[in-house]
Amino acid sequence: MFQRGRQKLNKWQISEIVQKALSEDLPFEDLTSELLVEDNLHGEAYFLAKEDLVVCGIPVVEEVFQQVDGTVELYFEVSEGEEVPKGTKFGFARGKVKSLLKGERVALNFLQHLSGIATVVRRMQKKLSPYGIILLDTRKTLPGLKVLQKYAVRVGGGQNHRFSLSDGLLIKDNHIKACGGLEKVLEKLGRTPHYAAVEIEVKSLTELSLILESEANISAVLLDNFSQKDLEKALDMIKRSGKKLLVEVSGGVKEENLDKFLIPGIDYLSSGAITHSVKAVDISFKLDKVWKV
Repeated sequence: MFQRGRQKLNKWQISEIVQKALSEDLPFEDLTSELLVEDNLHGEAYFLAKEDLVVCGIPVVEEVFQQVDGTVELYFEVSEGEEVPKGTKFGFARGKVKSLLKGERVALNFLQHLSGIATVVRRMQKKLSPYGIILLDTRKTLPGLKVLQKYAVRVGGGQNHRFSLSDGLLIKDNHIKACGGLEKVLEKLGRTPHYAAVEIEVKSLTELSLILESEANISAVLLDNFSQKDLEKALDMIKRSGKKLLVEVSGGVKEENLDKFLIPGIDYLSSGAITHSVKAVDISFKLDKVWKV
């Protein structure tokens, strides 16, 4: 249900995504570079952090330039997931100037977006860790970028919730509505064999009471959009019940309002904002040296 680890990206996971991005930006030729830049002009460029950030997306940048021109050489002075201060030149690219210019924007788009996610997640997780709370992402990802966005969450120090509908049983409000109410859902769970962990979204203290009184095999509850007062009541109810339930809290969670969720007893805090609304960090790609060969 909750995915741990800092799994690396595999080439097959990113090659198709990069190919599509390049075909959007470079369907035929780079008209400006073809007109102005000589074929025998080579150069070196650097990636510059224009704000404090967590670097994420180096394997994607490498794939971009590999597909543009396999002779481009890349060198990064930092590791994936490393924090770098504003003003740091943290990576270098060397090769044909035409190739550097062709890959520049697509490489930056990936690098800025993924580093933006990792940077926000790192800051949020640092605040949550003293309370024993783990930051989770959601399935609220941008179409086609899920694998990269969830990777960036891991690099930032968070964990992944389900990658897909096939990864676990998460019973939400529409499932409950479709089944005719929470009581019927709990009844069905009690008499239907299942082998995956079950998490149920809870909208009220009344619903939580029904779950705590049920004999159904439930692993976790998702307390969604609870007021702070009701959230504290819910955590107390779970504690007094003696049931070993993981507690996930969601509902408008973002960096700006994180303080109100710093409550002992919460295991996971999930946020859609860290993938669907994150701001790209400011990174530039500057051509530094040029020469003819």
